[in-house]
Amino acid sequence: MSELMLPGVPAWIFWLFCALAVLIQGISKSGFAGGAGILSLPLMMLVMPVNRVAPALLPILILCDMNALYHHWQNKVWRLVWILFVPSLLGTLVATWLWFQVGNDGMNAYAMAIKRVTGVIAVVFALYILAREASTRWVADRKLGTVAGILCGIAAGFTSTLAHAAGPIVGLYLFSQGMGKALFVGTTAWVFTFINLSKVPFYQAAGLFDWSLFWFDLALVPCIPVGSWLGKVMHDRVSETLFNRIIMVLTLLAGVQLVFNVNLVLGLLKLLARW
Repeated sequence: MSELMLPGVPAWIFWLFCALAVLIQGISKSGFAGGAGILSLPLMMLVMPVNRVAPALLPILILCDMNALYHHWQNKVWRLVWILFVPSLLGTLVATWLWFQVGNDGMNAYAMAIKRVTGVIAVVFALYILAREASTRWVADRKLGTVAGILCGIAAGFTSTLAHAAGPIVGLYLFSQGMGKALFVGTTAWVFTFINLSKVPFYQAAGLFDWSLFWFDLALVPCIPVGSWLGKVMHDRVSETLFNRIIMVLTLLAGVQLVFNVNLVLGLLKLLARW
């Protein structure tokens, strides 16, 4: 799987970062609701080519969604699911067009732009994690309507297709509906199940999938139940505020590296090699 690794990245570092990305997804979905999964994509982007990360992570996310549905099958509000999902298809279509452009013009023309966009999204959502309590208090006093839901859906489809980063957008809208924890978690799971499944044919049409990604994902599948188990254990033993602060710092660090096109991982490895 050398074609999935950035030049100069040792195999053990590559697998460590990818495994951590999947574990964080499992922990976030099973134990916390702070949007920790936003860290996964920029973390993998530090060790993988930028055009390989989003399609590699998509099957993993779908499996995580299925696991969430298993626990929250009955907990959903269909009206809210459709308000967010149907408009998301427009955002997905726009983001897929961008992936088409990348494929047609060559990765070299867009690699830096994709890194910086992903980095900016990571930095913004890291700041969102910092201000999450204030933002949820703000939306709790305002029940966002259908128009706001449509706009959130479009934004969710776009950011999810480009960078798997729609969690805070969907979360804020659904939180404003005041539906209770079980319905909130379940409705969120249904929304992302539909969004992520709908992305599969678009990714395929854009030429983002290939067999090497299948074997890569298969190797990482065991990390999903481990992450889910860790999330449930940590939920009762680790402060959600502390967990979210750690994720915020790591996401901010990864985002800044992408924005300024530096890779502290490779830099540290080169420094150690000199010693």
